[in-house]
Amino acid sequence: MTYASKSESTAATSFAACPAPVVSCQTFAPLLSTQYADSDCTILTGKPDFFCQQLKSFTFMEFKNGRLNRHRSHESSRAAMQYEYSRYDPTAPVETHSFLSSHFWKCRPIVCLDHAFNHSLYKVAALQALHGWQRYIVVFKTSPTKAHAKLYIAAGLVFCTVKTAPDLLRTIELCQYGIFLPFNFKTRSYSFTVTPDHRDFGKAFHEVQMKDQCRLTAAIAAADHVDANFTF
Repeated sequence: MTYASKSESTAATSFAACPAPVVSCQTFAPLLSTQYADSDCTILTGKPDFFCQQLKSFTFMEFKNGRLNRHRSHESSRAAMQYEYSRYDPTAPVETHSFLSSHFWKCRPIVCLDHAFNHSLYKVAALQALHGWQRYIVVFKTSPTKAHAKLYIAAGLVFCTVKTAPDLLRTIELCQYGIFLPFNFKTRSYSFTVTPDHRDFGKAFHEVQMKDQCRLTAAIAAADHVDANFTF
């Protein structure tokens, strides 16, 4: 099995504790759409890292070994990386997001974490709003810091860690049977709870999706206000 990174390979081993087999996966097709829109309504192609097939449900998983940045669009990410690329050479040509992210991943990975759209909170939030959190979750290697977690929660992102993924997957599986138990995520400095909404049980997917999309749109619109008012 080929993995994108050593940490992803380690995570795959840890997923053995999940209630159903978790396998490496590079596409949402044919179960879900591979395309999504960013905040500029640019159509992009997304892909997951892992897939879990349970008896009555399935969940795609995005693995992250680090924090998420706050770029809200693919172009914003590209422009920020272009700025870094041109800082020491004003004559540098305008490059694509793909070229720039590949370039910086090799020589300055921190630029990718800070600016690449595949490391953006609003990229994974857009995919989760499109597919629903029971079909797409973000799994961090370790618990995000309190400051970063507050950002993610404000954006409505449902996330867990490799260690707590089995509990979240059980919550997802049980709600398929009409059993709505909460998923509790708790660290020494913060906690949050996710409980499937029983009012969504039996509804058409597009009805539930619309609610998730509205929540994401509101979170993006409020991002500047939220970011500027963190207090700890």
